[in-house]
Amino acid sequence: MNPANPENPEGIRMGTERPPELQDSIIQMHTAAMREMEEPRDGLSPTPVAFLIVCFLFTMWGGYYMGTYAGDWTGNGLSELRTAGVTGPVAPQNPMLLGQEIYNACTQCHQGSGMGLAGQFPPLAGSEYVTGDVRRLAAILINGINGELVVNGATYNAQMPAWKDAYNDEEIAAVLTYVRNSFGNKAEPVTGKQVEAVRKEVGTQGSWTLQSLTEYAAKK
Repeated sequence: MNPANPENPEGIRMGTERPPELQDSIIQMHTAAMREMEEPRDGLSPTPVAFLIVCFLFTMWGGYYMGTYAGDWTGNGLSELRTAGVTGPVAPQNPMLLGQEIYNACTQCHQGSGMGLAGQFPPLAGSEYVTGDVRRLAAILINGINGELVVNGATYNAQMPAWKDAYNDEEIAAVLTYVRNSFGNKAEPVTGKQVEAVRKEVGTQGSWTLQSLTEYAAKK
């Protein structure tokens, strides 16, 4: 009690109360300062269902499109591609170009240089097996060969697969023509008729060995 001032019996200092509008302004500034002091955080929100539906529909459409318009990249498909849009008689493809295209599947073994791999795959460059008897060379490609083979004085021991089911007579003739005239080799080209004749002779023969191949080549 402050008997000296009956209007202020509690003895509160006059002038210390703040107007309401000032009090509100201070609270707002304090709230803003505290908000600025908070560490930013990454918020997580669920993916909208509509977006998921759109993604699903696009995936389904893409699968349908690829399945319908994937094309045919088999050997037949490539043959059709080469002649697409061509009308009238189709000129035969250059056997060296076709042969090189087919030989690209052989580079892992015989190498792009035709030098082969020591002890495993014989070279085609300078090989008498390549530039010599066409019947023997065609027979090797048709039925494959397994076991030891001596080429240019070196012994190789690996298996060459049969290609009779992978390529037709003209394609085999083309790759034989290519290897007989590449890597420094020079020899007569091989025709599809020659390969056809060998295929008829040895079509049911299994993979060659050096002995069986030698016996076949000796039969003229």
